[in-house]
Amino acid sequence: MIFQPGQTEPVAPVATPTPVATRSDRPIEAIQGFFLALKTGAVDAAYDGLVRNTVIADRAENVKELKARTKQALESYGPISGFEVIGTLPAGDSLVRFTCISLNNDLPLRWRFYFYKGPGGWKLVDLRVDDGLVELFEDVARDQKK
Repeated sequence: MIFQPGQTEPVAPVATPTPVATRSDRPIEAIQGFFLALKTGAVDAAYDGLVRNTVIADRAENVKELKARTKQALESYGPISGFEVIGTLPAGDSLVRFTCISLNNDLPLRWRFYFYKGPGGWKLVDLRVDDGLVELFEDVARDQKK
């Protein structure tokens, strides 16, 4: 029970709302919201927020498949406790790729988010997720040689 200072009656605790990923004018904020929602297990809300107002949202079957694959991955690799941005690769001023890893209990997953800056601001245009950690190290090694 919670008593406010000076009160003799308990106050009902306020429920903490489930974080929902929402689209942002800054891609990194959209990614942060996405992983925050995944961290709470809100896979559907994570994707719904991330793809809202994008061409990806129009591909309902693809989004449904992404949600199902992500739920399966969380069962296989464990829940997500956080994420790290491994790399950012711009292709000009209007296209950028963020490579992240999710920090799962058993094995991290590699996530690639592709954002396009059009007249309405930044929008997600593609998303890839896999457990290709060997390829991740090859990418990092190649980048270090440049």
